[in-house]
Amino acid sequence: MYSPLPLLSRGLLEDELKKGKRWFVRQTYTRGMTANLRAAIMIRSYPAEEEAAARTHLEAIEKDKHAFLYDATLQEHLDRLTIAARQPTGYRVFYAARKGVEWKPPDHYQQKMRQYIRTHHPAWIPQKAGEKIEIGLFEEFGQFFLKFTYDGEDDTIPFDLIEKF
Repeated sequence: MYSPLPLLSRGLLEDELKKGKRWFVRQTYTRGMTANLRAAIMIRSYPAEEEAAARTHLEAIEKDKHAFLYDATLQEHLDRLTIAARQPTGYRVFYAARKGVEWKPPDHYQQKMRQYIRTHHPAWIPQKAGEKIEIGLFEEFGQFFLKFTYDGEDDTIPFDLIEKF
């Protein structure tokens, strides 16, 4: 299964902390799972002023056995995040970086997206010098969505749907 997320690294963690990220939500990440792993984890960060959003995220995944909210101002939590960034044996820890329209999917996913557009939006025919169809990848509470935009129209679908094309 394709994973659009980067692995969490110490450098990435340090960059996020420097940007003022304080809250880090941990959850299971099935897209990152492979046969030799005990678990694949996704971590999503929130700035200090977005504690309510982080807690809402945590509530949305409360049944997930890996669900946890780290507070990076607590040394114990920061230590655990640092361990996660080292990619401990048996685990892969991914970081939910916002991709948006700068995301560049693999070629076979680009083909699937073209097929989806042809099937569901046959009138969306961009001209060479005109407006282009924009495709963005977005994450919300660990779920991925594709947003297609063309000529003032939007279509947002679960990322899993595109894999069926």
